[in-house]
Amino acid sequence: MKKYYTLLIIISSTFFAKAQLTWSDDVAEVFYQNCTYCHNPSGIAPFSLVNYQDAYDFRLSISPAVANGIMPPWKADSSYQRYSHERILSATEKSTILDWIAQGAPEGNASNTPPPPVYNNEGFLTQTPDLELQLPTYTSTATAIHDDYVCFAVPTGLLTNKKIRAFEVIPGNTSIVHHALVYVDKSGTYPTDTTSGDCNGPSDENTTDLLGGYTPGALPTVFPGQGNVNFGYTIEPGANIVLAMHYPEGSAGLKDSTKIRFFFYDDAVSIREVKSAPVLQNWNFTIPADSISPVSDTYDLPIDVSLLSVFPHMHLLGKTIESFATTPTNDTIPLVRINHWDFDWQEFLFFEYIKKIPANSTLYGNATYDNTTNNHHNPNNPPADVSAGLNTSDEMFLIYFHFSFYQSGDENLNLDSLTQEFYAVQVEEYNKESEIKVYPNPFAGNTTIEFSANKTTTASVYIYDISGRLVTKLLDKEQVSKGITSLTWNGNNSKGAKAPAGIYFYSILKDGEYFSGKIMKTQAN
Repeated sequence: MKKYYTLLIIISSTFFAKAQLTWSDDVAEVFYQNCTYCHNPSGIAPFSLVNYQDAYDFRLSISPAVANGIMPPWKADSSYQRYSHERILSATEKSTILDWIAQGAPEGNASNTPPPPVYNNEGFLTQTPDLELQLPTYTSTATAIHDDYVCFAVPTGLLTNKKIRAFEVIPGNTSIVHHALVYVDKSGTYPTDTTSGDCNGPSDENTTDLLGGYTPGALPTVFPGQGNVNFGYTIEPGANIVLAMHYPEGSAGLKDSTKIRFFFYDDAVSIREVKSAPVLQNWNFTIPADSISPVSDTYDLPIDVSLLSVFPHMHLLGKTIESFATTPTNDTIPLVRINHWDFDWQEFLFFEYIKKIPANSTLYGNATYDNTTNNHHNPNNPPADVSAGLNTSDEMFLIYFHFSFYQSGDENLNLDSLTQEFYAVQVEEYNKESEIKVYPNPFAGNTTIEFSANKTTTASVYIYDISGRLVTKLLDKEQVSKGITSLTWNGNNSKGAKAPAGIYFYSILKDGEYFSGKIMKTQAN
């Protein structure tokens, strides 16, 4: 009887512990850190997850997406290579979400909900762009059997050389822009093509350079730069920007007017030039019907290079793809491996650390394509032979890289830290000067945050970095008295380490209201 009673206590305690999972105390913060970057009222995702009611309403969709690793969308195998700004749930975060939903997704005490990041629809970068170009309004002519590929050539109007630090493509209609490739046409002669339906962008490497691209959910392109280490791209007067736009099947008749924003270095800053190209590519293959077939390519490097990113590209028959390098001493350098290809989630993957590829190394790319009925993405039923081509119903094998000439020590450069001050979750500032004061701002050592309360209440004050990640908690569901509360942030994260210089945001919940604002941390002298 005693053993039975003890077992009953253990079971009851376990159930009670799980029953305590609530949105306010356990789940909201997981969503803020992993989901709301896209799932916010102005984000690219089809629904928001910033507040409890939204998360509760979509709980039955969230559960299988999290359980099956579909969300957050991250296809690269991070056990093979690590990347900057990865979107990966830890085992604890995953079980927290799934257990909470299994328990009925309770809210808990709403006053305990942590203050969230706040978003708007003006892109991910908070800085004012140095140049903004907008495409004319275009109506997609995609058909049931042919996607619409169009190219817009837009003059920059620049009168002098400018050094690109970052750029961001902002779709005018996120529901129909499948992807966009961004080129610099140095000759200024590449034409706009909105009639052929199969324009995939310029291919003359002597007159055009590929800067990068846009895919839903991907971060803007920010070249690493800080102090004396500054990567970028010099654009010359007379050059045009060419946007190769892809509007997929089902978009016919819908309108779009995409824009692109450029952010430049100061003219006096010296930069290291970055190039981007499909170094590995194969256009001479056919995937037979009812087969799983390989496609590959290699490239021999004559000089030392530094790889900043990798971007593999296939279409609907893609199954797996990987790339690696072998050095003259037979060492293998892993670059990317995607075990379950998903056409809808492609992006330039910037490495956590720059990858040095020594001279006389060989780059390899290997892919498999599933042209069987087991592939539910197969565009043909029954399966038919598919060859390389531009349409989504055709296939491609391309692996792009951002790269630069190697300099000693490049392999020690961390791209998270070198892009930290520029990547930003766009935050609306609900900063009421009469209630919230931050001084000094900018700051190098300490900064003070002051706010007032109308009564004794529970308050939380969180500091987020510019990518929406929680840096530290100055207050966490703590009681404050009526009147002025003054807090000091010493510029450290929750582990006591100094946070790098850059843009941060405070987010405050008090008296049932949310407040947020920007803080600039400068480099200490």
